[in-house]
Amino acid sequence: MPAPWRRRKLWRDLVDGLPQGLPEAGDEGLEKTHTWGRTYWGGSLYCFLADLRIREQTSNARSFDDVMRAVVATGADVEVHWDLARFLDVGDAATGTHVLHDAYRELALAPGTVDLAALWRRLGVAVDARRVAFDDGAPLASIRRSMASR
Repeated sequence: MPAPWRRRKLWRDLVDGLPQGLPEAGDEGLEKTHTWGRTYWGGSLYCFLADLRIREQTSNARSFDDVMRAVVATGADVEVHWDLARFLDVGDAATGTHVLHDAYRELALAPGTVDLAALWRRLGVAVDARRVAFDDGAPLASIRRSMASR
């Protein structure tokens, strides 16, 4: 497990950064956005939510890491072009879920909003101006810990 200061930094960076990936008025989803912040942080939000939901649906047995391992196992590398549908199919098959397809419909094809404040509470992450605190009694605390492990 990373040093405590690294875990605190990870969660502070997510709490501070992910809101930049949320849709604004008139947003039509990640597929149609052209702003840097929405593209970068929206993609980060997609991956974060996918990882969290995969872990929830598999009782923490699978994660977004399994998606990436499955892609690599096909022999794909930076010189191989895949369409998005293939990535979503391979990733969902690897995790035994429909998380990637569902999150894509929710966040890329529509503006889809995420209640980050509620999510932080469920994960047991509290951030203020001076510190980051963790609640190990939170419903998703075990998932939070596994997300921050090596």
